[in-house]
Amino acid sequence: WTLGEFLYNVFQSTGREAHRDLTHSGMVSCFLRGGETFKPAAILTAWMKSSDGILPVDSPSRADMFSTQIPYTDIGPVRPALTSFALQTVGTYFTRRAEEAVQAHSGLHASILERHLSAAWYLMDKIATRKPRRREGVVVIRKHRSSKGVITHALADLLFCRSSAANLLPLAVGILYFGSSVPVDIMAYNCRIGTMPSYATIHRNLTALSAQEAADTFAHGSDPNTAGLLLFDNVQNLARVRDLRMGQENHMNVGMSALWVEAWSTIRVDVFDLEDKRSYIAKNKRATLTVDQLFSFLDQEDADTTGYLQWLEALVRCIKPLNPQIPVVKARFRATAKLVVPANEKSLVHPLGPSGKKETISGELKSGLFDFFAQAGQVPTEYLSRKLPVGGDGLSYAMLLQLQAYLQFHKDPFQSLEIVEPQLQVWHTKWTDLIRIFQTHWGRTSGKSTTPASLGHSAAKIGRAAPSNMKKVELYPGSQLLYLVLDARRLDCWSLLLKTDDIFAYFDKLAANKNLPDLEELTEIAKKLHRNYSTARARDHAIFDIGSTSAWAQTIPRGDAWVPIEVEDSSLDKTKKKRKSMAKKKPKETLPRAPCRGDFVLAQAMDFLRDGLNSRKIATAVAEGDVGRLYECIKYMLFTFAGSTHTNYMGYVLETICNLELESSPGLKEALLLLLLISLTGLLGHCEEGDYVVEFFDRLLEDIVQHKNAQFDDNFIRNVISRHLRHIAELKTAWRTGTGVAQKSHSHTDPHSKPEMRTLLKLYHDEQLHSRRLGRQIDDRDTDDFARGAHKLRDGALDKFIKKSLRTRQARTHAATPSAAPVAEEDASDSEAESSSEESDDDSDAPSPSLYATRGSMAVVDGQLVMDDRDMMEGDVNFDEIMLGPEGMDEDEAELEAGGEVSDNDEWNTIIPVLLRSFSVAFSVTLSFFICAKVDLSSRRTTWSRS
Repeated sequence: WTLGEFLYNVFQSTGREAHRDLTHSGMVSCFLRGGETFKPAAILTAWMKSSDGILPVDSPSRADMFSTQIPYTDIGPVRPALTSFALQTVGTYFTRRAEEAVQAHSGLHASILERHLSAAWYLMDKIATRKPRRREGVVVIRKHRSSKGVITHALADLLFCRSSAANLLPLAVGILYFGSSVPVDIMAYNCRIGTMPSYATIHRNLTALSAQEAADTFAHGSDPNTAGLLLFDNVQNLARVRDLRMGQENHMNVGMSALWVEAWSTIRVDVFDLEDKRSYIAKNKRATLTVDQLFSFLDQEDADTTGYLQWLEALVRCIKPLNPQIPVVKARFRATAKLVVPANEKSLVHPLGPSGKKETISGELKSGLFDFFAQAGQVPTEYLSRKLPVGGDGLSYAMLLQLQAYLQFHKDPFQSLEIVEPQLQVWHTKWTDLIRIFQTHWGRTSGKSTTPASLGHSAAKIGRAAPSNMKKVELYPGSQLLYLVLDARRLDCWSLLLKTDDIFAYFDKLAANKNLPDLEELTEIAKKLHRNYSTARARDHAIFDIGSTSAWAQTIPRGDAWVPIEVEDSSLDKTKKKRKSMAKKKPKETLPRAPCRGDFVLAQAMDFLRDGLNSRKIATAVAEGDVGRLYECIKYMLFTFAGSTHTNYMGYVLETICNLELESSPGLKEALLLLLLISLTGLLGHCEEGDYVVEFFDRLLEDIVQHKNAQFDDNFIRNVISRHLRHIAELKTAWRTGTGVAQKSHSHTDPHSKPEMRTLLKLYHDEQLHSRRLGRQIDDRDTDDFARGAHKLRDGALDKFIKKSLRTRQARTHAATPSAAPVAEEDASDSEAESSSEESDDDSDAPSPSLYATRGSMAVVDGQLVMDDRDMMEGDVNFDEIMLGPEGMDEDEAELEAGGEVSDNDEWNTIIPVLLRSFSVAFSVTLSFFICAKVDLSSRRTTWSRS
């Protein structure tokens, strides 16, 4: 026998040539099972390394190394045979495991791939990675192009190539590309190389998923054991025609969008009982509402608590040695919270299919709402007989109230919209209040403001320009400026009471000597600051208290004697003067200005502190999810809106307060307040207003409609893409976070403002802004919107609101007053008779609900209010792409400012009562249908009259 024959016969166990006795088989079995000193692996290694097996350079057998074409049994030399044997055996194994991996029950997650294809994972990991490096004995972890992600995608692509059904990860990649508006050519290329399915497959899957999402939304909305909130808004984009022709012009593409938001888990369903709501409305408590009662709704104890805590928070946040006290102060805020949304609960938001209707036309608004109701499981033939909260911005809220008034004579609660509970959302209200603060406290808008108490004077000192349009102040830049000046003025007040000229050096020295005051000592000083600087009583002292015996006079430091300076007769800008001259009204006789015996500039500074603190309070309350304090801020805004030109929002807020305080049970009031806020992330300090979330999804939707040059009610927009807006946004976040691209740090992202802070502190110190200087008066601007608003409410504004709102409730409250439909804006005749040109309302003062320049979010991070201009979902969605749009006003607001109408002529206010008195009750339902049907005719008649 040759050596080969010997070895073959030694290990041959079957066949005619096998001749083995018991000893022979025992020795072979012991060797193959690894029982010998030299194991089979040692023999194979010796064969591979033996120099006797080296082939000549020109040997053709060298090409058979790791051969996949020639069976390894047909290869003679040992090295090519062993390598080919190993490769072909592993290939057979991979084939079997790959078939198991593509089964439906296996899934295609990275951990499952690693388990089912461990050998392939091992080999690919060897290809993808080098031996890890060490630095000072520590293994360096790779951050970029992690092998796990690369191998996962590679194996998923290979399995997708093997079976088109194994497309979970490639489909997710395709949806990511689809949602990012990647060109179809790129998607076709990726489909050909196996990284994603075809565009048609992605489209088909999105359609199926959209149908499933619609079914889930319908099931939740129609479930009597669950509750939700419907948020709607108008959407629009400029549709540009590339080839202009007659009948093909650029036009504004308008529509309506909506979200269905599942209620918080703590909200009970029974509080939305319709009969209970009817019983509260039937009491008609708003008929006897007084201004004193409105004052009683304010929680003064909470206002004082949050007031001094805000003073304390500003100090510990701005003074570095006191920064360790920030969590303690924030804990006190949260410990005294009034009503907070559930912690760590993520809001489930379902975007609905948009509509091509226009919300400013009552008939189309009704059709659009009924469409959204149907998607939420509420149809005329089968609906839940309970209150359904429906919210929107100011214009949407007004139009919804108007539509309810038109349809109130229907007997069916659904057809009359009695089941609808209108809800004014917070974001646009907060923005309008910021605009009011700028209009009230900026000072002169032409030239330089000479009053150190004005916001414009402070802004000029730190190089900030005045807003280009004081009626459209950008929210986030405006808020940043407002809060910066507010912090500087509070620190100046701290400096006065601590008797130091440099508050930063003062606390640095105390910290170096380890002599920092404790928090309780600082709390007492903060209470004193709040009482003497940021209350209405303090303002009265500043104007009228000229003595030195009161506790206030002994607390506020006395400044230098005031020397009057020459100022212009009026601080009004030229625009207002021109507007007055164009009004052609009889000029009023101007009386000589009486000299102020107190300190009018200090009083103006106190007004700014009060308004600024309320603005920052509502911003913090929103982020923290404290709806109780948010509501307190809204009640404060009632009076400030009444004292400004924003009387529309006075009406909106007053209607909200009447509804919550007088016409809702305590349980319903709490539920409606909780529904004002949404948390898309579930993180503490990251709550958002409902209308802000709607605007976020509107930007996504409008960008896609603009890109596709489509209509909002097109099948692709309505049934393919719209319901996936939230999922696509979350998919982008998940992919960026999972691959390590997203910024994971939650540190304070605002740049430091120490130079601006020092400049402002020096300015206030030199001007002695917060010290008493008797007789100081530079201009006569009345900046106390709160007191002026209370006076206007007592002077007839509240009675006018009550009379007007009761007229629309005859069918529900059986009031004796005649019925008339409310309108979104004040009657022109009333405004001319009861208010001056400066006090008349203007819808253009409100921020445009759809097209705006600012973008971003506010959140509480590490105890600090952070304004981030990137987005609301942890900075992972590109707002520069999703919020593009032409600058300017909303189409509806532009029509209002041009002198047009929202949709319905005010003459209906006169026609409806006459018709109701003339016809019997049997014709009331037909009449309400007639009103909605004639809306378009009314609009056409208005257009003809203009022509």
